[in-house]
Amino acid sequence: MVIGLTGGIGCGKSAAAACFAEFGFNVVDADQLAHQVLESAGCVSQLQARWGDACLAKDGRPDRRWIAAKVFADPAELAFLEGLTHPEVARLRQLAILDAKRHHVVEIPLLFEKNLTDGFASIVCVACSEEARRSRLLKKGLTDEEVSRRVASQMPLSEKVKRSDVVLWNDGDLAFLREQVAALVSRLKVA
Repeated sequence: MVIGLTGGIGCGKSAAAACFAEFGFNVVDADQLAHQVLESAGCVSQLQARWGDACLAKDGRPDRRWIAAKVFADPAELAFLEGLTHPEVARLRQLAILDAKRHHVVEIPLLFEKNLTDGFASIVCVACSEEARRSRLLKKGLTDEEVSRRVASQMPLSEKVKRSDVVLWNDGDLAFLREQVAALVSRLKVA
């Protein structure tokens, strides 16, 4: 079984994925795959060719904060970056779920935005209040303006909730989220 896991930025997708891992699911994180692809030599050379050395940190790796500021301010630059990274991320994601004997949960923040819903037994959305997600993102070091830009770059959370098969509400503590995942896993394995 392969579950697609999505939700809004700051809603707790990674926390939910960790809960699924506790119940034996193999977790495939599209963001981690994207970071891996972004740091590949081929990708770095293309980033440098487009944006110069400004896009690199002192250690020569892509400066993700610089890149985020660039692409979230300009749709053409976002399209360039996604065109560069998304095909390889998709290939790596498919490789990661080849083991049919295991259950997998694939965390994809832009699951609906990029029309990646095919092939999942169920789509699970992690959602929370706007206040909770802003608070989490600010604690991660994003500015209020960065939070607003990133939230605006995604499909509205209410629309993701409507399109999902299951919604996990994550305004509470981790134990509450874990209970929801446990109940879902129990239902899915019985079906």
